[in-house]
Amino acid sequence: MKPVFLLLLLVMPLPALAATPEPARHPDDPWEGFNRKMFAFNETVDRYFLKPTAKGYRWITPSWLDNSITRLFQNAKDVPSIVNHILQWEWGRAANSTGRVLMNTTMGIAGLFDVATPAGLEKRTSDLGITLARWGVPSGPYVVLPLLGPSTVRDASMIWPEDYISPRNWIDHDLTRWSVSALYVVDLRADLLDLEKNIVGERYTFMRDFYLSSRRMEAGEEIEDDFGADFEEGDWGDDDW
Repeated sequence: MKPVFLLLLLVMPLPALAATPEPARHPDDPWEGFNRKMFAFNETVDRYFLKPTAKGYRWITPSWLDNSITRLFQNAKDVPSIVNHILQWEWGRAANSTGRVLMNTTMGIAGLFDVATPAGLEKRTSDLGITLARWGVPSGPYVVLPLLGPSTVRDASMIWPEDYISPRNWIDHDLTRWSVSALYVVDLRADLLDLEKNIVGERYTFMRDFYLSSRRMEAGEEIEDDFGADFEEGDWGDDDW
């Protein structure tokens, strides 16, 4: 029996003798199979609807108006940041963001012009996901949400509460509120058009690693490096892209 066994070893192709190693899983992405399918769905929606809409928006919107609309929305994002800085017990940053909102809303005409930054009030956004991180809540697994994109279990659980304290909910008229939300999404996507050229390697992997790295830096869990530095200008948050 032994000679027959040795003969089989000699004639058997080498790859059959070695078990094919499984690709290493990212420790923060245990649901990668599901996430990749959801990522592909989001990419399809972006390719055939959102991106063309953003290009059309940029084509018909003068650059000065596009920039003013972006600043208006960024001013609105400073409002929930005030709440989150207080919840994080960061009173200096809360005062800084409050000053930004007051200056840009009044002298900056609702935020169409950023007069706070030249005055020395640096923009520091935050959200409820970062607040939980500051209080020691782990991020949990990485997850790609339909239409909303990259997130984690911790960040995803805060989407509704974060939306609740958003200034857009101060608009009582439903059609106006949803129109403003749609304009925000299209304006944000248009601002990201120029940043796509900085994506290197596989798109899914780059987006995942960038999101996780940037969220850790915002939560003070990771020392800042140059990874995705060009994307910082896009002011990504858990609700962006």
